[in-house]
Amino acid sequence: MANRAAVFVHRLSGHSLSVRRLSIYGSRLTLHARRLHASSAGRSFLSTLLQTAKTKNPITAQWNGQPTHETHPELVAQGETTPGILQSEYDQRRRNIVDSLPDGGTAFLFSAPMHFVSPHVFHEFRQDSDFYYMTGWNEPESVAVLQKSATARRGYTLTMFVRAKEPEKELWEGPRSGLETAVAAFGADEAWPIRDFAKRAAKLIGGAHPVYADLDGEHGLVRSEQCGELRQILQRSNAGARV
Repeated sequence: MANRAAVFVHRLSGHSLSVRRLSIYGSRLTLHARRLHASSAGRSFLSTLLQTAKTKNPITAQWNGQPTHETHPELVAQGETTPGILQSEYDQRRRNIVDSLPDGGTAFLFSAPMHFVSPHVFHEFRQDSDFYYMTGWNEPESVAVLQKSATARRGYTLTMFVRAKEPEKELWEGPRSGLETAVAAFGADEAWPIRDFAKRAAKLIGGAHPVYADLDGEHGLVRSEQCGELRQILQRSNAGARV
């Protein structure tokens, strides 16, 4: 496990960058999922706050993009993120990466893209191996951001950008797990809609701290749209990033 983490950091280390630190947290709470303590009051507040499509639509309300304990307790036991793998195991994998980062370092991890046969016919989705190893999340159009922080409860923060619940699209394209599930079942401290990635990525990049991101697709394949967006942000910073 440690060896895999070391190899992963080595793969990312060629893309370091120093930019001006900006505040991570904003004051707006719209569609912003934050981890709350496991109390009945906290859960009640969270369900009231997160009035997204998942909580409103009776058809897709119980749908997730992959099995979770909430939807498939016969496959995913309590305390597990994916079948047979505990939440604590994913947390330890992320810690192995974070421990290899300098103080304040930030690592961007990108999901695999969807590949289409034709405009409306797509290949079976296969998640990026590194992204899945670190998160267990099995959907496209997703980004995980790890930030090393001495003040964070776990020694790091995990921010995820994922597809929000959209009942009409889910009826045709399949279910999505959404923002709430990213926080409740996959260990994210915050979750934002993937459409907000470009405008929020700069705020997640630390000041004089390095940024790690594997932006190069294998075999000439496009890695993801968000890779391109991050590349543009880094290039605009004029900090000499190797991307």
